[in-house]
Amino acid sequence: MRPPDLNLEPELAAQSPLDGRALFLLATPDSGAERLLRALACFPGVAAAPVPTHVFSQGVGRVLEHWRLDEGPQALSGLASEQELLLASRLLADAPLVARLEATGGERVVEYSPDHISHADEIAGLYPDACLIHVVRDGRQVAARLSSPAHGWPARHAARRWIDDQRAVQAIEHPNLYVVRIEDLLRDPARLLAALVPHLGLDPAPDSLELAAAAVGAARPLPTVREGRAGAVVEIVGSDLLHHFDYQSRNGKAPQYVAAWGDMLWSGSSAFGRRVATEAGPRRS
Repeated sequence: MRPPDLNLEPELAAQSPLDGRALFLLATPDSGAERLLRALACFPGVAAAPVPTHVFSQGVGRVLEHWRLDEGPQALSGLASEQELLLASRLLADAPLVARLEATGGERVVEYSPDHISHADEIAGLYPDACLIHVVRDGRQVAARLSSPAHGWPARHAARRWIDDQRAVQAIEHPNLYVVRIEDLLRDPARLLAALVPHLGLDPAPDSLELAAAAVGAARPLPTVREGRAGAVVEIVGSDLLHHFDYQSRNGKAPQYVAAWGDMLWSGSSAFGRRVATEAGPRRS
């Protein structure tokens, strides 16, 4: 993870062709962020990246991860100043989004890549001028989906992914960071979008809001599965996150929690397992 002081200065960010024009959706896979992406693309002047760019998870993130401030042969700091490196990294990250604007004639561009939430600190550091939208879904359902046959993740890994992702976003400081619960968006898309778009610098006409709201509900409902062991792990380890995002406790059945504790304690050699064993207290059904 990059050092916390690797932030591009706003004066240099102004050199970017995307200065004040980028919107990033940050969400764990299977949270429903694609619905908000589709809705925002209904507003005049907003272009959506047609596919995930993966520019941070597959490229820029690695550059920043290996930046070293210390002296020595392994350091990059002797080759360029910190801000020079950050500006070059920003321009690299800009490239696919600028191409999308040029192809569509748009004024703003919105992007969602499933793994970019894990690089929230790097996106926030390189894009002080952008809008970051944290899309949240009940972590028990997300973990259950990721551990279902559709994805096949082990329950503890699926739960850890949601928990770590939400903590990654909570750890950043950014002037234009907004949170959208997908359940709220689906319940009343017109109201939520109308409240959100002024913060994004958009002033759409009523008919555009109607189109965007319709786009949210155009697909089938969010897939649901039984929360089971993965959901129980989220309740045990991530109860503070569920509370923070106003999700009510389920108080699941005892077998689910017994299985969850066994799974986590069995993996006690991992950092996650050790954290569970030392920080989480036993839960009574």
